[in-house]
Amino acid sequence: MRTLLSRLRPSSHTLEHFTAALVSLLAGLQYGVAVSDGRHRGAQLALLAFAVGIYWHRSIFRRRANRDVTKAVAGLAEATAMAFLREGNGGEPTAQRRDKASASQQDVVKIRSLFISDVHLGTRGCQAERLIDFLRHHDADTVFLVGDIVDGWYLRSNWYWPSAHNGVVQEFVELARRGKRLVYVAGNHDEFVRDYVGSTFGGLEVVAHAIHRGVDGRDYLVVHGDHFDLVVRHARWLALLGDFGYRTALAANVWLNRIRGRFGLAYWSFSSWAKLRVKNAVNHIGRFEEVLSSEAGRHNAQGVICGHIHHAAMHDDFGIRYINTGDWVESCTGVVEHHDGRFEIIRWAEMRSRQTSGEASVVPFARVIA
Repeated sequence: MRTLLSRLRPSSHTLEHFTAALVSLLAGLQYGVAVSDGRHRGAQLALLAFAVGIYWHRSIFRRRANRDVTKAVAGLAEATAMAFLREGNGGEPTAQRRDKASASQQDVVKIRSLFISDVHLGTRGCQAERLIDFLRHHDADTVFLVGDIVDGWYLRSNWYWPSAHNGVVQEFVELARRGKRLVYVAGNHDEFVRDYVGSTFGGLEVVAHAIHRGVDGRDYLVVHGDHFDLVVRHARWLALLGDFGYRTALAANVWLNRIRGRFGLAYWSFSSWAKLRVKNAVNHIGRFEEVLSSEAGRHNAQGVICGHIHHAAMHDDFGIRYINTGDWVESCTGVVEHHDGRFEIIRWAEMRSRQTSGEASVVPFARVIA
């Protein structure tokens, strides 16, 4: 197989393009059937096959001289093996089965809607274990994935997909199997998803943006936000350079928090701290919020829910309810809509640290975030 792929020539792009599209289509159809029938593992396999088709499709015209498509497909095949060659534990690693059992003993908060963005699966900075823990403690009727869930920018050059990242995918598959509504709003790092806007795969809807009617009577524009970032739109090379610097700061986060953990200190984000002390970055955040608020007004919405800039916030400074979901690489934040109409930013790493240290032990877990 590897030999065959390595011999593909530019003249064969038509056949290759057709094959990639066929793989994506068949995998999408199989995913829908598997979810409807409740076949958990079949849905996972179909979802990973769908990822193979998407990545292959996008790499046809971006392949470098060394035929990097071979490396990408080989990596995806490795991820498939990691996800499905686990017969000894009923399809799940032992550690994940223990985590699921322990989570079931905690109070699970029932909420109306959940909004998460900027997970960046496929990067070393992604805090997948914390996200899995967060998802298992929140039971939402609708889950909005507000862009940059998978980091295609990083995966093009470096394949990284540990078992914890498979675990996040499994959680999403489980939500769809349970009949939850999943809405995927594509971002810039997972821009390949935009080729499938308007499609529905099982319980997963792929959209460019969405309008969410809140219990509070407001219409909220749900959008990732990269289209309103001038650096991303008009200076892609600068965005890529900034992305490299940001990853360096995230690497510093990992080592710094390992040291802090040895001294019993809570999680702290160096990259977030540095970003909010650079004047240009602060000005950029303010301008981004203003532009997104104006865009919500253009859609006749009274609020906007977005991601992209990795800075969780909620305010009405521009006459529009502005909500940013934050991220899962530095702040570990998500936004929940309660059944009484309240929106709340959940800072999961801080909350779990307080619970571990005993500060929240006098209050039932569900009451802490309700």
